[in-house]
Amino acid sequence: MRLTGFAKAFITLVILAMIGYVAFHYRDRLPKMSQMGTDTGSAPVDRSDPSATTSAAEQPPPPEIRGVLAKVRKSGVLRVGMEPDAPPLHFINDSQQEDGFDFQIAARIVKHIGADRVKVVEADYEDLPPLLLKGDIDIIMAGYVPDPDIRGVDWSQGYLDFGLCLIVQEGMVAEYRELSDLAGKVIAIYDDPAAEKWVQTNIPGSTIRKFSGDKGWFEAVESGQADALVYDYPFAAVEIKKHPQTVIAKYNLNKSKYAVGVATNNYDLIYEINQALEKVRDSDQYAKLMKTYLSSTSEAFMKPVPGRRTHKVGPGDSLTSIARSKLGDARRWEEIWKLNSARVANPDLIYDDLVLLLP
Repeated sequence: MRLTGFAKAFITLVILAMIGYVAFHYRDRLPKMSQMGTDTGSAPVDRSDPSATTSAAEQPPPPEIRGVLAKVRKSGVLRVGMEPDAPPLHFINDSQQEDGFDFQIAARIVKHIGADRVKVVEADYEDLPPLLLKGDIDIIMAGYVPDPDIRGVDWSQGYLDFGLCLIVQEGMVAEYRELSDLAGKVIAIYDDPAAEKWVQTNIPGSTIRKFSGDKGWFEAVESGQADALVYDYPFAAVEIKKHPQTVIAKYNLNKSKYAVGVATNNYDLIYEINQALEKVRDSDQYAKLMKTYLSSTSEAFMKPVPGRRTHKVGPGDSLTSIARSKLGDARRWEEIWKLNSARVANPDLIYDDLVLLLP
């Protein structure tokens, strides 16, 4: 049957109408013109180049560095990335030798894994992870809190538990007994996201002044430019000795830990490091290291506390010995610690003349 011209035109219109209907209702499922290679006025995309089609957030992971433990054992050297001149974690002592809490922990890791010595590779904090991922160093120890945002790095268990501390002018402790007393005040911090977040959460309405470089945060409190300083205790323990007009008014504002960083997927090395850390933390050496590198005192907590049962620490005291003599059970030392965690940095860091609260 032959169709007339009118019939052909009618059928063509019907088909076009159907195509238009389908295209309209399924438009979201159809490929975009730009995805079909149509020129939209922009440069053509080279599909053979993955970086041309991958956003920064979707970039491939950093190259893996494997077999680090075997290389360390073969060479006898553990290359440890540390910040230069960062007491008490790492510094050059009076005998011109490498020293510091982190250095001493690294030395014990070396002994455990069967290597011979630590070789410190110095770099700034933010530059150490890239060196690790290039294979220029074997581990990083520089006051790192385990951070999932540092890509390509796995973290050990903690080797040092610590908290932020609150530092004020000497004589102002009574004014700031509670954190609520600091509402609306000026708080100095070292440029540290964790400290900034803590202040924003716990001291609402305060004004944060951030400092970086070599100095400024303690000086801000001394000069009255800031009412208080919130700072990592390990660094505060050393630096406050140079600023006698300031005093630690509260310890352990939060709970955190420093850990060792290792290039991802070196499970055998992480295992051996964790074994070494457990061994040293369970030994008497650990308490000695704490006292050597992290001790500090605060006159704010050497005064009598009216209306409370207390004990003034004397030579040779420990929380277990105090619990045994005052509470009749050495195992109750944790009760004493919980009562005094805002008054002293760590259970191993009690000192003579410290006044402890008792249950």
